[in-house]
Amino acid sequence: MHKLPCCLRPHACQARYASTSVTPYPFPSNAHPTAHQIFHLPIGASQKDIKSRYYELVRVHHPDSPHGRDLSPAIRRHRFQAITAAYDVLRGKKSAASMYGPGDIYRQEIERRRRARAAYEASRMRSEFAYEHPSGTQWTASADDRWKDRIILFVGLMALGAGLGPALVWPSYTASYQAHLTASKNLATARKEAREYGEERRREISKRVKEYKEQQAREQAERESASASASS
Repeated sequence: MHKLPCCLRPHACQARYASTSVTPYPFPSNAHPTAHQIFHLPIGASQKDIKSRYYELVRVHHPDSPHGRDLSPAIRRHRFQAITAAYDVLRGKKSAASMYGPGDIYRQEIERRRRARAAYEASRMRSEFAYEHPSGTQWTASADDRWKDRIILFVGLMALGAGLGPALVWPSYTASYQAHLTASKNLATARKEAREYGEERRREISKRVKEYKEQQAREQAERESASASASS
């Protein structure tokens, strides 16, 4: 029976290639290493250390890195994907069960059922306690009920804001509106006074022009009368 080449059996060949490729942070040889094993960091490492180690692992295990020239493209791609998935797990963006994709679907289903069973047992115990101690029951919020408390708190804050909003905004709006009315009134008064002043100036100018013309006419008449007397 012919054996598959190492490029088609990445997990089986990891140990062999790990020994031939000397790197500062070698990839673990077991089939399903944890995120902390891949990063060579202890549990509880800080996010700063995780980020710094991620950059070092990318430099070493990138598919185009010279450190992996002895590995097949499939192995290099597999390791780089595992490092990226482990980084998401250590940052809390993914669960540890999702590192190996659909191959661990049964493990994910078992974990989901375990959490559902634990939640059911906690709910049943609360119900039994309330039945046995109806007068001294003390309600405590569990992890499943905290989202309800947050929703109630959010709705209460929204209602409070809706009630106090007009009271806080209305005075400033009223003052602004009053200032606008006052400015409009002052502008109308100034325009009226300017119009009246202009009309008065026009009347005075017209009066002076009329008086000047009358004076010119009188002087002309006097000159003509004097000329006539002199000629006779």
